[in-house]
Amino acid sequence: MQTETQSSPMDFILLPGWIHKKISVRYKSLLLAFLFVGIFDMVFYKNLLESNFFKGSQEELLLKSVLFIILSVVLGAIDVICAMVPISELAAFIGKRSEKFVGNRIYVIMMKSYAISHLIFLIPYSVYVYSGIGWENIDFSSSSQIKLIYSILTVFIIILPFVQLGILYRTLSIRTRIERFGKLILILATYFWMQISGGAITYVTGLFHEIIIKIVESKALLSFL
Repeated sequence: MQTETQSSPMDFILLPGWIHKKISVRYKSLLLAFLFVGIFDMVFYKNLLESNFFKGSQEELLLKSVLFIILSVVLGAIDVICAMVPISELAAFIGKRSEKFVGNRIYVIMMKSYAISHLIFLIPYSVYVYSGIGWENIDFSSSSQIKLIYSILTVFIIILPFVQLGILYRTLSIRTRIERFGKLILILATYFWMQISGGAITYVTGLFHEIIIKIVESKALLSFL
């Protein structure tokens, strides 16, 4: 199998090769991938502090926490599976047609790689969502420091989705023997597919937030806590 685990400049941008090589094909750790991606989607959908998510009685906070974790796992599973399983099936098809090695559980590897790729968004998204700065109100009258931060943040938010694609590309390079042309087809397909699935995930995330609010407000489950 092709190995790209030697040190290179790409280790800093697209994660070290050993990380891609160590991604396991075991199903059990997928639950952690689902949970991480689901929490990521839920936490960065909106500012939970400003929306008073953490306010309420102890029973309400406990109920919110339980619902949040359960729905995060469900949301993460929907996100990861919808984003990566079709691409993995395409990878297997390309590998079979070109007689290049693609493991039977490539979909597990790609789902975990997709989850890991979310790490690069943590800092910029945290600043954007939770800094308390009204980014939509920034104009020429704003301070130079705020405009500089906004400019840098905008550049990162625009570039990082392509870095994410690069991470997925590197996983394919290390864990399969698909030729470069086939990998480029896969990454282009991934880009367009994630544009579609991303919109659907955003809608479902908003729906799950509403479900939590409605269940807590109804107080239907508080008697069990």
